[in-house]
Parts: sequence; structure tokens; C-alpha cells
Amino acid sequence: MKLLIPVLFIIIGISSFVSISSTSRKDNEAIVWKDTLMADREKYIKLYKDSIRGKESMAADSVFKNIKVLKGKSAEQVLSIMNSWGHALGVTCKFCHDVNDFASEKPRHYLQTREMFDMTNQLNREILANLKTFRQPVVMGCISCHNEMKEPPHDGPRVQGNGARPRPRN
Repeated sequence: MKLLIPVLFIIIGISSFVSISSTSRKDNEAIVWKDTLMADREKYIKLYKDSIRGKESMAADSVFKNIKVLKGKSAEQVLSIMNSWGHALGVTCKFCHDVNDFASEKPRHYLQTREMFDMTNQLNREILANLKTFRQPVVMGCISCHNEMKEPPHDGPRVQGNGARPRPRN
């Protein structure tokens, strides 16, 4: 009996270590995939930041060519927004831009992106801002539907968390 208890602790300890190690490996694999995309976006953002050094706080439309929907934002904010859009769609800068000429509209999706930006702003301003039954303001963004996918699923966004909606306060 005196030998059984230490042996049980050793077995439990080893099995816990093995399960933690296999979980960590799976988590790291998922992180590596995301970090690879982020690293590519960060590379271009760094190049752009270097090219606009000293102009980060200036209005984006005075620093960048062909700014339409993000007028009034600072150049630094535009780079941050572009990075978050890339994350939301699970893409790098090359998905939307010719990385040798970021202002060019030849590559793709500019009209669609502008329409989606307007749709999201209108949805947040006119519909979601007026919801009275939620505890906090509800705000939608690209990731709400895209979930790191180029094309959102046509059956609607995935349920996040436990799927429970907040209950209205009485």
C-alpha cells in the first residue's frame, strides 16, 4: 500500500505532462499558421512605416494615394486598419494589393471592400447602435462574418463562445 500511492502519483503526473505537451503542440501549430500571415503583413507595414516616417499622424489622404473610405484617419491608423482587415479575412496584403504599387486598383476587390466598409458602418450606426436589449453596445466588424476566411460562409457567421445571447435587463 505504501508503494501504491507514490506509483499512482507518478502515473498521474506523467499522464498530465503528456496531455499538456500534446495540447501545447496543437496550440503552437495553430499559432504558427496565424503568425505566418501576420509576419507577411507586418513586413509590408514596416516597409510602409519606414517610407512615411514623420508623417504617421498626418491625414491618410495626404500621405497615401487613392484613399477613399478612410479619409480623415491618420496614416498610422490606416496601416493598423489594413492589418486588422487582413487578419479578419485570413489574408496577407497581396490578396488585395499589388505590393509594388499599393495605390493601384488593378489587383482586386476595391469596390467590394468599400461597399463592405460602408455596409458595416451603416449597420453599426443605424441598426446596432439603437438596440436597447443588450448590456453593452453591439458592434460588427469584418471578422464578425468572415472569421478569418476570404469568403464568409453563406449560412451566416459561426457562433462564438457558448452561443448564449445576453439576456435583456428588466
